[in-house]
Amino acid sequence: MYDEIAQEAPFPPVVPDLPPGPRDGMGALGLHDFISQQFSMPEGTFGRLTGAIMGMINLLPNKWAIELLDIAERDDVLEIGFGPGLALRKMLQLARSGRITGVDRSPTMFRQAQTRNRAAIQRGRLKLIQGTFECLSLESASVDKVLAVNVIYFCSPDGTALAEAHRVLRPGGAMSIYATDCSSMRWLQFIGPETQQTFDRKGLEDFLQRSAFGSDHIDIQTVRLPFGFRGLLARLRKR
Repeated sequence: MYDEIAQEAPFPPVVPDLPPGPRDGMGALGLHDFISQQFSMPEGTFGRLTGAIMGMINLLPNKWAIELLDIAERDDVLEIGFGPGLALRKMLQLARSGRITGVDRSPTMFRQAQTRNRAAIQRGRLKLIQGTFECLSLESASVDKVLAVNVIYFCSPDGTALAEAHRVLRPGGAMSIYATDCSSMRWLQFIGPETQQTFDRKGLEDFLQRSAFGSDHIDIQTVRLPFGFRGLLARLRKR
């Protein structure tokens, strides 16, 4: 199924070179480090561009990861690292009687997602929070599903963010994680000082087994994206 879906993508998941001239916020950072920093915490002029790029890169990963969650009409759903807010909009369509919450560290992404989903926010169906993944301002056992696409690299290696996701999940709830395989991460120039960790399939499995989800059901698949890129798609179900 995933290989068939992958053929639909009309774009290569690549990061363009920075244009000549002043580089907003780049300072003394090298190009690779600057790109990594922007994907971790988009800000300024290039943060807005990063949001658009993230929307393209995450098109298929969001589709797959949301499908894995099997979101029901009354589900309460949390997205960790919502970026420009495209996945939030899709999940609002699925959980028509539920509540969607999004957490992201970036003020730039917060504003983009807020603009894109303003009507749902005004109706009280969507709540956006600017904050860290390691300290979620949600009640324990308050959500049915958690989505995390291309954010796990920027979480603390001690597993605090996963422990928080586990805490807010209700028993029987599920978390869906997508991570780009580390071989593709290197080619895409995503690795820099903001990248806490990268994963191949075995590394992701080991990390999840050491986390708060270690005693729960964990399933990991390798998925193929266009142009030879590989991704890792994990589904965690809390007992």
